[in-house]
Amino acid sequence: MERESEELAAWAARVLNRGLLSENREEIRQAFVGWFVRHGGAGSVPAQITSPLDGSEATPVEVEGRYIEAWLLSGKEGALTELFELIDRFEQTPWLPDPPPQPADPTAGSSERTRQVSGRTAQLSEPTAGSSESARTVSGPTAQPADATAGSSERTAQRADPTRQPSGPTAQHADPTRRPSEPTVPASSGDTVGYYGGNYHGPVVGVLNQHTYAAPPGVFGVPDPAGWPTVEDADLVTMGVRPAGRRWADPGLPPYVPRDIDEALRGWTARDSLLVITGGPLTGKSRTAWAAVVRETDPGTRVYAPAPGTDLRGLPNLLRGRDGAYVLWLDELEGHLGEHGLTVPLLAELRSLGVPVVATMGDDDYDMHRFEGGPAFRLMTLARSERVGAGWSEQEVERLTGLRDDRLGEALDRRGATSVTQYLAIGVELRAQWQRAARSSSRHPYGYLLIRAATDLARCGVTGDIPRRLLEEACRSYRAGRPAGHPDTESFQDAVDWAVRPLHGVTGMLVPGAPLRVGESEETWRPYGSLVADAEQEGARAVPEAVWRCALEGTKYDTGVHLNVRADAHVVFSARARDGDAGAMHMLSLLSENEATALDWLRRAVDAGKTELAGQVGERLLGQGQAEEALPYLRAAAEAKPDGPQARLVGEAHLALAEQWLRKAMADADMAAAHRLGDLLLGRGDLSEAMDHYINAEMAGYAPVARSAAVSFLLSHEEEAAEVLLARAAADGDEGAAELLADLRKPRQSLDDATDYFAGDGRLDATHRAAVAEKTGFPDEARQGYELGHAQGDAYAAYRLALLLDKQDNPAEATLWYRKAADMGHPAARKALAERGEDTATVGE
Repeated sequence: MERESEELAAWAARVLNRGLLSENREEIRQAFVGWFVRHGGAGSVPAQITSPLDGSEATPVEVEGRYIEAWLLSGKEGALTELFELIDRFEQTPWLPDPPPQPADPTAGSSERTRQVSGRTAQLSEPTAGSSESARTVSGPTAQPADATAGSSERTAQRADPTRQPSGPTAQHADPTRRPSEPTVPASSGDTVGYYGGNYHGPVVGVLNQHTYAAPPGVFGVPDPAGWPTVEDADLVTMGVRPAGRRWADPGLPPYVPRDIDEALRGWTARDSLLVITGGPLTGKSRTAWAAVVRETDPGTRVYAPAPGTDLRGLPNLLRGRDGAYVLWLDELEGHLGEHGLTVPLLAELRSLGVPVVATMGDDDYDMHRFEGGPAFRLMTLARSERVGAGWSEQEVERLTGLRDDRLGEALDRRGATSVTQYLAIGVELRAQWQRAARSSSRHPYGYLLIRAATDLARCGVTGDIPRRLLEEACRSYRAGRPAGHPDTESFQDAVDWAVRPLHGVTGMLVPGAPLRVGESEETWRPYGSLVADAEQEGARAVPEAVWRCALEGTKYDTGVHLNVRADAHVVFSARARDGDAGAMHMLSLLSENEATALDWLRRAVDAGKTELAGQVGERLLGQGQAEEALPYLRAAAEAKPDGPQARLVGEAHLALAEQWLRKAMADADMAAAHRLGDLLLGRGDLSEAMDHYINAEMAGYAPVARSAAVSFLLSHEEEAAEVLLARAAADGDEGAAELLADLRKPRQSLDDATDYFAGDGRLDATHRAAVAEKTGFPDEARQGYELGHAQGDAYAAYRLALLLDKQDNPAEATLWYRKAADMGHPAARKALAERGEDTATVGE
């Protein structure tokens, strides 16, 4: 983490330095100062960027990455996300051309350094790090800092602070190739290196005593009040009001919704010298406090919003005797306390000058200073404090709806358990956190898919809380499409733990829902509303069909939700199907409750190019008795996948066609057709109709039917008639009939012979041996065999054991084994359970 933070901080510093040498330098300066203010504390803002940049020419400024890194490693929530946004926003800022070199001006003020160098050669070398005095070797034809070729991104310059009086001269020369350990206060007069009264005919070596005087860390000067922004022109985002996100057409802040405490704050400037607005995270403290400023001051009133750690002690002297009105704005007051910040004496001086102070503070910080004996206890007792709650009253909601702003309306509808202000502020943070997880080096790749699955399910119409099983299934549909060999570094539970973690103490990307038993778990979640709104804005990214199928199949736990998903799916896929989308046609076939309509959409999908569905079309047509139409689809499917069931279905289609044509031939008194039709029917177990056709053929004098008729008689235990017919067929040269006749004349097989026959290790032999043992009169041996057959996956074994237990008058255990057989799909077991009044709805298909 430290290595990543170091690299990110260096990257951000480069972006900032580049921006400070661009036409947008003031905007970029304010944006980064705002970041330091929100995520730092006393001493967090580099001195080089605390005051507005002035002049028309670019001022080279270098800010070290260590300033930024310190606050990334501090772990303050939101710092990382917001820093990435600043980098994305300003990384492509174009540089200004390098400023031309300026001749030394001996009259220059404290922000310039002057060197007077005489002699043939004079070049300054780098002093020893860490010492206040160091020796410099001066040599060469010109006075020039080391590494004169360094680009503008590597130059440093320190600007004078007109409000701070240095305690002594400063003689520290900045080396552009090296970053200082702390920002220092510029000297009030130039450094001088002089060599007088002599002639020099070789290299000159001199000693330069360097003394550095720096202000205490984190103490910054107050700029000229004439440059403070007015109430009318102040940038609220820089002053601490969080933006509402970037996806809106209006990039500005939404209109302010009057809060219930506003009325109580009317006239506060006349009564109170310090107003502190408190509240929980992102409850709108800054916006409410600013509204109090706007109501009670003129638009031209100047506002000073110092960075945390600014030395405010000189503020009264700067304002004393000045015309106009002024307000001191201290967002997050805890960063402005201490001997250099706001104190009771300073507050008294500001009150005497008519300068009100308005501040914001989190509830915990306020309670600590006000009630727990914090260092600012006395100051807090003098403050007028009002709290902005996270909840909104009916009157506040009514005022919000009256403003008719899309952003506010969305926040009201989708906020869930959070407030409107929290929704507006946290949405952009959650989106950034989620999108960052999509990068290849992310530690939460499953977490990214989890949020995508949750938001896509919501787009499918899955309202309310999403059960764990449905969310896992949707995630699997995404993970199935990953490149082969992609390692699983995160489990589903890891992803959930990351996604539900509250950001800024407000909410996580995934919000836990109410318990709902679906499958083996009662856990449910829902995506935070702003993420769903963000996803709905991404019209170019369609929800994958696999997720739609998950939603259709996985919402049967709630009829209302399921119907909602079906309705949404119809709207989405009907439009796509009209545009010729084969996948959409397939989805409409799944959605249709009419079998004919479903088959029609399925055929359209295949004809439109979704050929992998040809087998399904052929099978449905064959099931409807349309073998002729089914064959082309089945052949195409069998050719594409010869090892699948399609080849068998092609054969079944031919059998169906054979039956159709044989019946037609038989209608014309074709006895050979009657014979073949009987064989076909006998083969599929339709003994009665097969015998009818055999008898008709025999009575019509069709002798070749004899063997087939004999087989049907054998199956009906009419052995004598069968023997007569087999003898005739054998005499006519039918070898099959001769073999059957020989078998018929053998003695009947004994039970021992049957036991020997099933003595092998086939998958069904254990069950069949048990059946013979039961018939022989050995129920215990039969039970062992049935249990073994069940263990080997034979549902019939469980069913036979249930029958045996019924015979032994053990209905409770028999029911248990009927259920085991039914769970394995045995139809007779299901029927037996239903006859017993058992609920078969919970039996697995």
